[in-house]
Amino acid sequence: MIITLTNQKGGCGKSTATMNLALGTAALNYKTALIDADEQRSCLDTLQEYPKANLSLYEAGKDIGDLVATLKDDFHFIFIDTPPHSHHIMHKAMAVSDFIIIPLQASPLDIHSAKRTIDACQKVQEKVDREIPCYFLLNRVNPRTKLSKEIGNYIRELYTVPLLQSRLHNRVAYAQSLMHGKSVIEHNRSSDAAMEVKKLLKEVHRIFQKDLKK
Repeated sequence: MIITLTNQKGGCGKSTATMNLALGTAALNYKTALIDADEQRSCLDTLQEYPKANLSLYEAGKDIGDLVATLKDDFHFIFIDTPPHSHHIMHKAMAVSDFIIIPLQASPLDIHSAKRTIDACQKVQEKVDREIPCYFLLNRVNPRTKLSKEIGNYIRELYTVPLLQSRLHNRVAYAQSLMHGKSVIEHNRSSDAAMEVKKLLKEVHRIFQKDLKK
């Protein structure tokens, strides 16, 4: 399963989400590849000093399509972290994906800025002539407020792109775990952060399997 996390607006927590999902599937004993296609190299720089038994790291640019083609039969999961400003690389990553996640912070500015990414996703689907599941993910949500429900309703009023039920909250555990090259699942499997990452992975897999049966 090839999952791309993308957003043309930076600062949405895309790389942190990508790393935790990839590290999470690796911790659950799935053979996982993480492709860092962002020129900032946040994923590579954070994780390359902490080798994992089930996780392989790769760097890509405009060759991302060729790289995915060589890897897809060898891994259960491939996660792609895309650059916010390179339309060309982002489009290529979307085109080879089975599932697209658009992380959003719970703010009107981030939500309105997502229109460019949605438009890009629609253009890619038209070009490759197939439907690619594309979902919003509320990220860095304050767990002490009820704003996420209000923001969720706001998103549904603006867009037809569905919103994942799972949320990733603004928790210290995400920063603490990555300081040691670990996912929140490895750091503490029973923590709230670990539970929400596992919930997100299960939801994405369930949607993907449902779409395959259509």
